[in-house]
Amino acid sequence: MKVVFLGNHTVGISSLEAIAETCEIVGVIAHPPDIEDGVKYKSVYNYAFLSGWNVIRGKAKDLEIKNFISAAKPDLIWVTDYRYLLPAEIIRLPIRGVVNMHPSLLPKYRGRASINWAILKGETRIGLTAHFVDEGIDTGDIIEQESFILSDDQDVGDALDMLYPLYRNITRNVLDYIRDGNPPRRQQDLTQGTCFPRRRPEDGQIDWSQPARTVRNLIRAVARPYPGAFTFHQQKKIIVWASELGQETMKAKPGEIIEGGSGSFTIQVGDGTLLIHDAKEAETNLAAVFKPGDKLE
Repeated sequence: MKVVFLGNHTVGISSLEAIAETCEIVGVIAHPPDIEDGVKYKSVYNYAFLSGWNVIRGKAKDLEIKNFISAAKPDLIWVTDYRYLLPAEIIRLPIRGVVNMHPSLLPKYRGRASINWAILKGETRIGLTAHFVDEGIDTGDIIEQESFILSDDQDVGDALDMLYPLYRNITRNVLDYIRDGNPPRRQQDLTQGTCFPRRRPEDGQIDWSQPARTVRNLIRAVARPYPGAFTFHQQKKIIVWASELGQETMKAKPGEIIEGGSGSFTIQVGDGTLLIHDAKEAETNLAAVFKPGDKLE
């Protein structure tokens, strides 16, 4: 089976490796150049180049991309962590369709930053879905899903550690289904679904007037390897990496330090307190030092 792959990131390579075990890779399309590519995560472009596959970079609507796929004549197009929606004329090209790997339990958390949004919303069951691609945003028929439990004391880094191995396993399973000629298909009930936009680093600013659990979920959702939730103290940016719920009593105004220390403190939030365990100055990466009465913004 001839496959054209579109993708990015470490998870993209996981899928590519699994595809190459049993299929012929006739083309690879990676994202346009990005300063984080091959630095913060593995580079699909570099991996494909070193593997000797025909590889280019581009956006899905670029004419070069359509021509590249048409010339390759794939039986199947596989997508893993490719951020651009495929136009209808590309979706119609392969006789076996287009499969996408989406890091949520569809139909929930369609769109961008699915893992981050799920943690922000307090979800405890997270997972990965393989689905056929149609012209919507992650709306095609589901082929396979796997899930896992994320406990309240785990963050996005822990979620990724559990998520990443699923890419290889599900890719292998779905390819077997397609090769046998009768892959399972389950239509999504979009009335039960949700769709979210991309997130930017500035979305990580903490609003201390929010409830403790809301603030804590934000901290968990953008923890390492993401940029981290942040606040300001005397015009210095402070990154907050870890926290736990404190007492549900009002002792001060939201944002006010109740108990201080080096890298850790207790702070008043909208409905109680939070215990912060790891706070560092953004510019120096040194533990931020606070005393009772200090105000964070």
